[in-house]
Amino acid sequence: MRSWVKWGLPVSVLALLAGGGGGVLLAETYYREPARPQAEQGEDVAQSVESPEGVVYMPGALEHPDQREVQRLLDDHFRSINTRNYDLWKSTVVRSKWDELPKAKWLTAYGTTDDLDIAVHRIDPGPDGSLLALLTFKSYQTPDAAPPDMPVGCLDWNLVYPMVVDESGKSLRLDTSKLPNSALRKPCAG
Repeated sequence: MRSWVKWGLPVSVLALLAGGGGGVLLAETYYREPARPQAEQGEDVAQSVESPEGVVYMPGALEHPDQREVQRLLDDHFRSINTRNYDLWKSTVVRSKWDELPKAKWLTAYGTTDDLDIAVHRIDPGPDGSLLALLTFKSYQTPDAAPPDMPVGCLDWNLVYPMVVDESGKSLRLDTSKLPNSALRKPCAG
């Protein structure tokens, strides 16, 4: 009895460990996810699309059926800011924003702003048939035109733009009053 315990027990334990280890290797070999091609392992930038105005649409945004309409709206919106075109800007936002920012106030707020490195990461359904676009961009402006709590020349923005169908039912408009405090910002690095 003693010899079985002395030799049999260690041999049994080794056999069990070897079988378990072999099972793990077998499972990893046959049941793991297939390796993705190298292009897919990198950032999604390789699969992104840039609009004529330089707005980059990531795969998560490109998949949305209304991406083209969102692209038209955001291209016009950022072009209006970068070219100081108030009338074009008015065509991209809901009417209540016009009252909030008449032309003189808008020019003071955006008169030195250039928005660049714009990327739309996702487009999701929002409440009441609206859409929500998650995007990032850099805004360059004079420090006195920056938000008062962060008077710097460059800000990194990470925000959600709510978009609603306009009164005519034909096109989208930005309605930033729908999601107050939906923006994160910080001074640009370096």
